[in-house]
Amino acid sequence: MRPLDGIRVLDLSRLLPGPYGTMLLADLGAEIIKIETPGLGDYLRVIPPFVSDPATGESVNATFALINRNKQSVALNFRNKRGKEILLRLAQNADVFVESFRPGAAARWGIGDAQVRALNPRVVYCSLSGYGQSGPYRDRAGHDLNYLALSGLLAVNGAAGGPPIPPGVPIADLSSAMLAVIAILGALIGRAQTGAGQYLDVGLLDGALSWAGTMVGGAYAAGEKTERGKMQLNGGMACYNVYETRDGKHIALAAIEPHLWAAFCKAVARDDLVARAQEIAAVAEVAAIIRTRTLAEWIALSNTMDACLEPVRDFGETLNDPHVRARSLIAETGGIKQIGSVFQCADVPPTPAPRQGQHTRAVLREIGMNEEELDELEKAEVIKSAS
Repeated sequence: MRPLDGIRVLDLSRLLPGPYGTMLLADLGAEIIKIETPGLGDYLRVIPPFVSDPATGESVNATFALINRNKQSVALNFRNKRGKEILLRLAQNADVFVESFRPGAAARWGIGDAQVRALNPRVVYCSLSGYGQSGPYRDRAGHDLNYLALSGLLAVNGAAGGPPIPPGVPIADLSSAMLAVIAILGALIGRAQTGAGQYLDVGLLDGALSWAGTMVGGAYAAGEKTERGKMQLNGGMACYNVYETRDGKHIALAAIEPHLWAAFCKAVARDDLVARAQEIAAVAEVAAIIRTRTLAEWIALSNTMDACLEPVRDFGETLNDPHVRARSLIAETGGIKQIGSVFQCADVPPTPAPRQGQHTRAVLREIGMNEEELDELEKAEVIKSAS
């Protein structure tokens, strides 16, 4: 049994943040019913890069295939009066309702928190939006880079003296998705005690800013400037940095604890550096030391000491790492290779991301709809079922 077996989630979110969060819930055993508008549906489906679905031969966005595994797809035009009625019927049996529309949109369509919880007071209703449901920015459009820019995280990403560099992963999207999952799980625990659901307002800017806590603490407590390449964790310490090797590759040194740094200094015969772990002036000296050996030589040396020294790998190398494979972190879902579940809690094979409308009829039959009704709704383009 998985932790969330028996929990039903209606997921109206699109693109990355909401679907990533509901993927985590699905990996824990929740039943995820993905509600998509007939036609385009979740438009992440049609954005490159694509991988081929071995089961159907169709092209599917690689990220969509990952974050929508273990889900069912219902294609339903909930902005149509009949479609809204069907969605609200589904919501009566849901434990969680997730949406990621602009603030106020769901309420205008008659599927907001008040409307849904009036029918089902036990439901946990989670709204994901760029800037949250309140505040002067609430109605702005935005994406991950905008939230990172406003949060201060983008300003500290990059080399000293250089421009801000967008990170390789969407930090605001993913951090907020995780925070939404934590909030949902907390609300479900609260419901077990009180019998009542809750409304959850999760802003992506909020999520990004919450990850800046280590910087903000220093800025407030010590008056430190947040600068690219000069802070404790982004290049300002000799003991915690990325260095280039003799063969042009890179290695990450993270010897924060004094005994780890001392072990590194001893291994390179530079005991004079022991007291200079946090000096930015010592970075150049350590860089010169690292450039004296190849990456392979440093890996061999790191195996003889306990100093938190690891190679900087690309994804191709990571996918073949023996530890990554031993932890089953690479999986095939429906024949598509992807990152597996990070939850080592149940050996349940994942199901591939659904085709749009693949489960429409099966799910609607569960609420008592017959084939004649479903045929009529499909003809009226209120629903769509996969062929």
